[in-house]
Formats: sequence, structure tokens, C-alpha cells
Amino acid sequence: YKERMIEIINLSYKLLCSKVEGKSITIFNEASFQLQLGVIMKQVGLLYEFDLKDRFVIHLETPKEIEPTIKSANGIARCDIEASLLRGDTCKAKALIELKYFHKSKNEAVTDNRFSVYKDLQNLEVYKSIEPSGTICCEIVCTDNENYKKPDTSSKINIGDNALSMKKIDYANKTITLNNEHCFKWDSTDNGFHFLKIIF
Repeated sequence: YKERMIEIINLSYKLLCSKVEGKSITIFNEASFQLQLGVIMKQVGLLYEFDLKDRFVIHLETPKEIEPTIKSANGIARCDIEASLLRGDTCKAKALIELKYFHKSKNEAVTDNRFSVYKDLQNLEVYKSIEPSGTICCEIVCTDNENYKKPDTSSKINIGDNALSMKKIDYANKTITLNNEHCFKWDSTDNGFHFLKIIF
């Protein structure tokens, strides 16, 4: 079931990128990004119900009680997408996905946005530590600004292509410590969109 869930995420991500490239769907903001990916995952997940007892269930904005983090200082987080593969009433595999959408603009706070990716990764690592064994966590970023994929040399926070995440990062008087390194591997479409998927 875990392998099935990973396939669902990877295929849904590939379809999302292809549909954005082909302009059959349009992403305007993070809410539309969440909705479009959720719809694709729901359709793909149903195809992975191989048994009459199998069920694929997806929820958006799922509340999570966690130890306080930089992103969720009050200990209440909201996971953008939670997907589950069940056999009967038993959850056999779970995926928790956080999303970011960054729109290119003159006043875009690029460094703040890069730091927000780290905040998501910290929350995902916390989710993974408290969820059942085998839970899959994933961060997906979408942007039309190539600067995230190819940062200039003055960038204080690097999430560029093939960079490894820092395990400790200090920014704006806040510190994030990660348990693991994560590789930032970007995919780009011909119409100027860039996608990042980190799965662990």
C-alpha cells in the first residue's frame, strides 16, 4: 500500500506538471494549486483501489496537533492535503502533503518565501515523527519565477536545483532545525513554470 501511495503522488505530480504545461489547467494562487492537485490525486487514487475493500480518501486543510514549530507556534497545524489508502476501515498507507505557490511580482519577498519552504519541511518532519510508521510526507512547490530554481549568488537561502537543504537555518531572528537533508530537484515546463517535489 505504501508503494501504491508513492505511485499515486508521483503520477499526480507528473500529470499536474503536464496539464499546467499544456494549459489545460491554470494555477492562480495557492488555493487553486491545492484544489487542482487534490482533484487529480482523487481521480488517480481511485484507480489504485484494486480490491473491493480498498478505499482512497483525500482531505484538504486537515488540522494536526503538534509540538510548536516556527510555522505553527500555537501547536495547531493545518496540512494542505492528507490522503489515505484504506482496506475496509484500516488505514494501510497515509500521505501528508504541504504546498507552496509563489507568483512572480515586483514586490515578491523571495527570501521569505524560500524560508517558508523550510518551515513546511520542519512541519512535515514533525508530522512524520508522530504519525503511524510508513507515513509518506511530501512538499510540492510551484512558481513562475526561475529565481527559485536558479538563485543568484547573493541568495541567503538556497533552494536551487540539486541543492541540499541546510539542517539548521537562521533567518529573521528565527531558527529552524531539520532532522534530515532534503534534495531540491526542480522540474520545469516549456511555458515558464517550475515545480519542486520533495518526498520522504
